[in-house]
Amino acid sequence: MTSAEQNKLFILIDGHSLAFRAYYAFAKSRSGPLRTSSGIPTSVCFGFLNSLLQLLETQKPTYLAVAFDLAAPSFRHEADVNYKANRQETPEEFRPDLTNLQSLLAAMNIPIVTSPGYEADDVLGTLAKQAGDNGYTVKILTGDRDLFQLVDEEKKTTVLYLDINAVKSTSGQGYTEFNSQAVTEKLGVTPKQVVDFKALCGDKSDNIPGVRGIGEKTAIDLLKKYDNLEDIYTNLESIKGMIKTKLLEGKPAAESSRYLAKIALDAPVSLEEDKFRLRGFDRRLVKALLERLELKKILQKLDQIQQHLGGTPTLELTSDADSNQLSLFDLPPISSPVLIA
Repeated sequence: MTSAEQNKLFILIDGHSLAFRAYYAFAKSRSGPLRTSSGIPTSVCFGFLNSLLQLLETQKPTYLAVAFDLAAPSFRHEADVNYKANRQETPEEFRPDLTNLQSLLAAMNIPIVTSPGYEADDVLGTLAKQAGDNGYTVKILTGDRDLFQLVDEEKKTTVLYLDINAVKSTSGQGYTEFNSQAVTEKLGVTPKQVVDFKALCGDKSDNIPGVRGIGEKTAIDLLKKYDNLEDIYTNLESIKGMIKTKLLEGKPAAESSRYLAKIALDAPVSLEEDKFRLRGFDRRLVKALLERLELKKILQKLDQIQQHLGGTPTLELTSDADSNQLSLFDLPPISSPVLIA
């Protein structure tokens, strides 16, 4: 990457994807979830910030944003009440951990972006499109393969796909970068075909049905021959046997599944360069939060984080008393850093 491209590097983070990855990495471990000595859950905060630091060290972005889902239903839930209905209830201790993480991100001046009626994927897709159209190099950090549909060679947009143990590892970059060729090698379809692939074979994780009886292998074979869902149905007469019958009977489901699987690129958020440029943070405030959450390993790297986020590292505070006077409750409401265009 040239220096000019580096200066236009925009990293987008799938907030809930990384947060859940962090939570379950520790919840399912032998030692169990991370907590402070007083019982405050910290798996999400530690895992997320650990991955964020790896990302900052390896990519050195100039612009950064984190997108989160909102509790309210999205337009997909309104279109299909069964969408994501199979999801397990969010663990109770995940919620305060996520709130503390968002407070930390706000204190670090890292933009948090949400949009009512849309999911984080839609926010990421919209910002990625706007950034790509304006000459930015875009890299999206996620553990969700749905985002592979956003990979675009012409727009210099790739996905940084989280490795399984990324949030726990203190070494290595923690992700694999996927361009168009890598997506095709992994899924068997191109980024532009990902939506139609899900329309055909569905997606159990999101409770998207697809066409009954059409599996991944058949979906890949069909898309290799006919390129997209529209072409498949245009050429239905040339398809023989039970596959034709299944496609014919499952056409409404295919169209509905495609609607649910397609990431919206028109969420009401806008790319304003000054809002997303990294500019550093108030070290005293962030230090106080990290101390309260007993995130000692992150605290030891505070100056590195400050520098990576565009600030000036300071080796020592003027007074420890200044730090001790700050707490989680001294932060502005979490709504203040959220950008909703």
